Amino acid sequence: MRPMTDRIRRCWPALALVCSAGAPVSAQDSVALVPGDSDALSVYTDPVTSRYVVDLVTVTSSWGNTYRIGPVLKSSADPDPMFATHSLGSLALSPNQELDVAPVSPDFAVWTTPGAGINPVANSAPSTVSVLTFDRRFGLSLSDFSSTATNVIGALIGQHEDSPERLFVTRVVGLSSRPSIAADDTATLSLGGIDASGLVALRADDFNAPSSAAVLGENVLTVDLLSRSGAVNVALSSAGTNLVADVPATSFVIDDDTITTNTPAMAPSGIALALNFANSYRAGGAPGVSTHLDPGVDAHRGNPSFSSVTDLGGVGVVGSLARTLAPDRTNALNLFAIDGSGNPVATRSAVLPSPVSDGVFSTNLGGDAEFHQYLSQQTFRGGNGQVAIGTDAQSGHPAAAVVGSDPTDGEFVAVAVFAPGSETWTVAAYAGKEVLDANGGSPIGTIATGSPVTFSGPAMDLNGNVYFVAPFQPTVGMERTAFFRAVNTPSGYELERLLETGESFAGANSGRSYTVDSLVLGDSDSVASGSVFSASVLQPRLAGATPSDPLDPASFGGAVLSARLIYNNGGTPEPYDAVLFLGPDIVISPFCTGDANGDGMVNFGDITAILGNWLNMYAPGSAGEGDSNNDGIVDFADVTDTLANWLAVCP
Repeated sequence: MRPMTDRIRRCWPALALVCSAGAPVSAQDSVALVPGDSDALSVYTDPVTSRYVVDLVTVTSSWGNTYRIGPVLKSSADPDPMFATHSLGSLALSPNQELDVAPVSPDFAVWTTPGAGINPVANSAPSTVSVLTFDRRFGLSLSDFSSTATNVIGALIGQHEDSPERLFVTRVVGLSSRPSIAADDTATLSLGGIDASGLVALRADDFNAPSSAAVLGENVLTVDLLSRSGAVNVALSSAGTNLVADVPATSFVIDDDTITTNTPAMAPSGIALALNFANSYRAGGAPGVSTHLDPGVDAHRGNPSFSSVTDLGGVGVVGSLARTLAPDRTNALNLFAIDGSGNPVATRSAVLPSPVSDGVFSTNLGGDAEFHQYLSQQTFRGGNGQVAIGTDAQSGHPAAAVVGSDPTDGEFVAVAVFAPGSETWTVAAYAGKEVLDANGGSPIGTIATGSPVTFSGPAMDLNGNVYFVAPFQPTVGMERTAFFRAVNTPSGYELERLLETGESFAGANSGRSYTVDSLVLGDSDSVASGSVFSASVLQPRLAGATPSDPLDPASFGGAVLSARLIYNNGGTPEPYDAVLFLGPDIVISPFCTGDANGDGMVNFGDITAILGNWLNMYAPGSAGEGDSNNDGIVDFADVTDTLANWLAVCP
């Protein structure tokens, strides 16, 4: 394969953008027309579906890498006038992405004027931009809550490789806990996962639901966002059996069950993946099985994670925390590969060793460290999941990250690498570990000890980098909360700070600056459901971006963070709970037909590259060495295309 450069070439259809005046749709980087009001959308009175543009702005990490950031979803408007929005619950990005996909509707709202947006009362009307296709589309979903009501909201987000700073968001209200603003709740809803087609998996029970029509038993449902009707609001109900109002879009996967079930993960094939308290794994509502457990562990713990890593077989890997009987504690990981129907086809496990070290810091010296992040509300409210699964770029083997807790040393982030027949562990982060200003650079501060937790759940990319939220104590200044990338270098993990509270950004659409007032980390007694977990990182990268170097900022496709934002709306503070998207700042240049070696010219070097890689096969569109037409195989067609474009200079 060609090395990653600043110019990643790939061929995509031309994009047509037509700006015109249009009906207001929605935007999430927006402020109220009257400063200090709120323009958050109500699940009871505003449209189910909204389409809008979010333009990302630059944020610079402690290593000097540039990323792009912007608010993509605000949580629902809170009926309580004391609060602008609901609080954010769990978040999930899709484990997959769709390429070369057309939007269901081509028109998206766009503006750069303060006060513009969808809200017919709080905003002025925007313009629209029309889009014919996306280079990639992925899914994002959230749950939000107030003192009683809960909602599940999803979004499909389109991107173009030549302008990845612009996101095209289709926001859809998936399900609400009450049929109207004045009604009693019929359920508590908790997010599990989403796939790139917009199929959301969630959990529902009758907790805090006083309605006589409250949902019955333990339930897992799916909601097809693109099939949602135009109804303003949809809630669950029961009348002897569980009922849904929007039948074409909403389906019970597990219906009125008696066994407590965790929030589900979502596989790219649209299968909800659930674990329950009977130690069973259920795929798509199928009867429970225990074949998902590796012989090295006794029971699963916590919520499932899913990654499309296929090194263990099948179409991807599901993971969870696990208990060992000797000793009887949750100190292990359980992974199992699944086939296209969700059935387990292979298992692996890894037990935390005593000690575990990064060469400088050692913990679990007494062998009594455990994995506690599945405790408290996580089972019932998410997020998914406590084990992050990826690939270790140093060895090429599957890897998994987890947060452990030692009675003496406190919390730490550990990573297990699964070589054939053996597992190796290292420590990626711990309280007191230095945060650097560059790879191999100087410290700018340390991870601070937090209460009640130090670390969010972990997320991982396909190079083995680990992402998390934790307290940060800079060398100079007050402690704050930050989002970190533990970079998987050949000499061990080094910490890069990507974002911290107190940073301010000029909203590209709102025309107002906003400050990141807080990043969700812990609640009263545990890691918060709205903090980072494994589904918070988009593992598929921008189409054409396939960096193998973990130091490359394009090692991941993006991440989402629950944040409290305070806009400066003409001198008046305007707060919102919102989801921030943070992604790599790269531009994928168009693929140049005939350029088989990626040097920007079509000449004898390309013929040499073709012959030197004759009959090699690559993923179509991956710009493999010698593949001058990007069709995935090096053959006579590449010779023909190179000669047809002889001496062309690539843009």
